[in-house]
Amino acid sequence: MGIRLDIHLREGIGPVRLSMTPAEVLTVFDEPQVHEDWMGGNLNDGLLVHGLRLHFSKCDARAPLPSSTLNWIVIHQREDAFLFDCPVSEWTKESILRELRSRGYAPETPPNGDIEVPYKLSMSFEDDGRLVWVEI
Repeated sequence: MGIRLDIHLREGIGPVRLSMTPAEVLTVFDEPQVHEDWMGGNLNDGLLVHGLRLHFSKCDARAPLPSSTLNWIVIHQREDAFLFDCPVSEWTKESILRELRSRGYAPETPPNGDIEVPYKLSMSFEDDGRLVWVEI
């Protein structure tokens, strides 16, 4: 983990951008691919690195196809992930709601306790209100 990974709503994280190919994404990370318990299964459409699932548009039974493009990023407790210049781990549900509204977004709060900015971002929280999961 050598670079700061700023989350860009509906664009990507750090230098990784939606629509990149698997080869382009792999050049960004100087770390091994790894499966972590939170990642779940059936991930042949993704590249997995600590705290990130990077999903692609096309895959075979083993991995994303070389011609596929990045179309979904899941961030879970990645220490170098930042949202609005603040580490993801420092946001709470209330503080991120205030921040999103102050920036002109219209966040939604579905019954499951998440926060969503449709077509841009979704977030999940621990029982204590701390942000632990971000999807773009």
